[in-house]
Amino acid sequence: MEKELHIGLIGAGNRAGKYLSCLPHSVQVKAVVDPDALRRERLLNSCPEAVGYAHIADIPASVSLDAVIVAAPDRLHVSIGKEAARRGWHILMEKPVAQSLAEYRELMAATAGVTVGVCLEMRLHPYYRRVKELIPRLGRILSVHHTEKIGADRMGHTFVRGLWASHKTAGPIFLSKCCHDTDFLLWALGGTPVEVRSTGSLQRFKAACAPKASTERCLTCPLKDCPYNAVRLYRERQAWTDGFTPAEGQTVAQEIERQLREGPFGRCVYRCDNDVNDYQEVDVTLEGGTRLHICLDGLSLEEGRITRIEGTEGTLLAQDWYIYLNNILLEDYTHLALAPLHAGADQALVEDFFHALRTGTAPVATLEDALPAHEICYRAG
Repeated sequence: MEKELHIGLIGAGNRAGKYLSCLPHSVQVKAVVDPDALRRERLLNSCPEAVGYAHIADIPASVSLDAVIVAAPDRLHVSIGKEAARRGWHILMEKPVAQSLAEYRELMAATAGVTVGVCLEMRLHPYYRRVKELIPRLGRILSVHHTEKIGADRMGHTFVRGLWASHKTAGPIFLSKCCHDTDFLLWALGGTPVEVRSTGSLQRFKAACAPKASTERCLTCPLKDCPYNAVRLYRERQAWTDGFTPAEGQTVAQEIERQLREGPFGRCVYRCDNDVNDYQEVDVTLEGGTRLHICLDGLSLEEGRITRIEGTEGTLLAQDWYIYLNNILLEDYTHLALAPLHAGADQALVEDFFHALRTGTAPVATLEDALPAHEICYRAG
């Protein structure tokens, strides 16, 4: 019988809830940390043996933990990681790991005595693992064109109205959104980056682009067919509301109405305080000459990734959950499009981390593994 491991959840938002659902039976949550009491209590309802704390420093020295899962805001990762390592706790860290290369290296030095895994779920996603398996059939890789279309819902909610809308609080959007795409490409192809060039700007989500008839808030706007309409997104479709925490005695429906009336998520996307790019292209040259072109597209209304890999002996295209080899449909993964927990990749990631702790092996993505992709993102800005 496996020894029970005791852990803490640092951050009580959406991602923490997902990881909680993935924990093996032999792993017990003993601490939940979040400064928001309502979020903290909501997660504690699913962790009967856990105690809640506002900050990681509030956890008493008498509380013995084997590891922590860090799903707090990105800007807090380094300070939390350093405190966890000081206490001898192993760490499963959400991406991006740090806001700058200097902070990243600082964390690496501070955590040298513990195991740190990074939540790069694309390495464990069946669709992307299959893409990696097929690459040797293409011969020497000449170029890769990879596009991530963020989509209207995610772009409006997260990067215009939401917590990742500002460089000051969340860092550059390419780091926030594409560090795992960049990691996947380096992991799949191998090779060392030798040159990084980037161009990008905020093109659409600014006051100069607001339709003439639009208003400050979607609730009063006559343009009901706007693809970024918050009333339709939150009230009618009930989408992207996992992060809405009602006040005590209130319902989620009431919190949605409050957001539409006065909260940040009811604002017109053309009249927010966002400053991150909505379109960016990054070109990377790998040692040996392979060229990567990575496009972050926040202007497309559609969501999805397109990867085209050109080799001396063939071409692979991964698009819309289909994989084509030399323009012939090879495999269909559309059954994974709406599969929960990133088609099981989150589950596999969590299980891999705790298996690594039990066996003394390395998790699928370590701080050292994840550094090259993060460094590309830092250089891209």
